[in-house]
Amino acid sequence: MFPVFSLLLDEDIDEDKAFKYPELYQELQKGRALSYKSFFIWVFQSIYQGGVIMLLAIFLFEDSFLNIVSITFTTLILTELLNVAFEVHKWHLVMIISEVATIVIYIVSMVVLRSYFGENRICF
Repeated sequence: MFPVFSLLLDEDIDEDKAFKYPELYQELQKGRALSYKSFFIWVFQSIYQGGVIMLLAIFLFEDSFLNIVSITFTTLILTELLNVAFEVHKWHLVMIISEVATIVIYIVSMVVLRSYFGENRICF
């Protein structure tokens, strides 16, 4: 959850330029950027990504059906981290720490919680 919340720190432009040129955010003031259309585009993008993840996991790993949950969850986490990374305009140290910490916490949880992931399912 940390990378998604770190998007709050993202800035398109500096604060000084935003106050100097308020017309840059005129589109946001009208409410067009956060419309039903943009919301449904995000929803359909998420459905598409989830569908592709599930279908590829089933087709590529059909012999190890028990691993599909672990594989799809890992892929979902990595996809979400990439989505957050592509949405950032200006990186902050907190954003980088949250991305790296998420990966480290997930790897540690795979080692600590072997019974949930399966002892023979972890590759490292």
